[in-house]
Amino acid sequence: MFKKKYDIYFETDNYAVRKYAPIGLAKDFVPEKFKNMEPFVKKEKHMIDSIKTVKACPGISEYIGLGYVIPAWCDMEFYPDEYGQVGARYSDPSYGHAYHYPEQMADFKEDKFKFRTPIKLDNPWYTYSEPGWSLLYLPMLYHEEKNWEAVPGIIDHDVGALRSPINIMLKEPKETFIKQGEPIVQVVPIYRQDVNVRTRDLNETTLKRNKSVYTMFAMSFKGWTKYMKKHKRYNIDTFDTDLPK
Repeated sequence: MFKKKYDIYFETDNYAVRKYAPIGLAKDFVPEKFKNMEPFVKKEKHMIDSIKTVKACPGISEYIGLGYVIPAWCDMEFYPDEYGQVGARYSDPSYGHAYHYPEQMADFKEDKFKFRTPIKLDNPWYTYSEPGWSLLYLPMLYHEEKNWEAVPGIIDHDVGALRSPINIMLKEPKETFIKQGEPIVQVVPIYRQDVNVRTRDLNETTLKRNKSVYTMFAMSFKGWTKYMKKHKRYNIDTFDTDLPK
């Protein structure tokens, strides 16, 4: 049966960004610590006798590879001061930032972000989606070694703003460098539809379903993961990356 494919559009008039800092698949931005982690604490002949590291957790690996990534479009240096001001220099001077006032944050998230001024990065991408689709913007959660983090949020890009700033916050009030191509924010498409959550007494069908799922644990010495997850299909069609002729 033919399955409709939906499109989300990212457009920019900056050729260098389109060519050298394009929108990427999240699965291509795996954190170095996670990528370099050994898959086993103890490896035996059969998978069921082995002890895996967290790298084997399907929930974490699926999350890391979910959706797309907007990488840094140029080099960025930030110089926060004690008064909450943010000095900055961009390798491409056509970009800059605005900011919210520290007072607007009150004491929200003060344990994580010691520098209280949210930085609103200029975003080179104009984004829109087909009807019914929103984009969830998430921090690069497992890239924990950074002194900054994107602020999560959601935009209905089928009806809302095409060009929105990307908000980041500094964890410590110190000089911070973001390199061109570094992942800034993870973007996950969400289809808007009515969903009901139902709570009720545990019933026989649920017990049978649970029992059925558990039988898949014993299907193979190689493990059960492939039986209990579905492939998430994300693709990228890149256009206009050749110099004009």
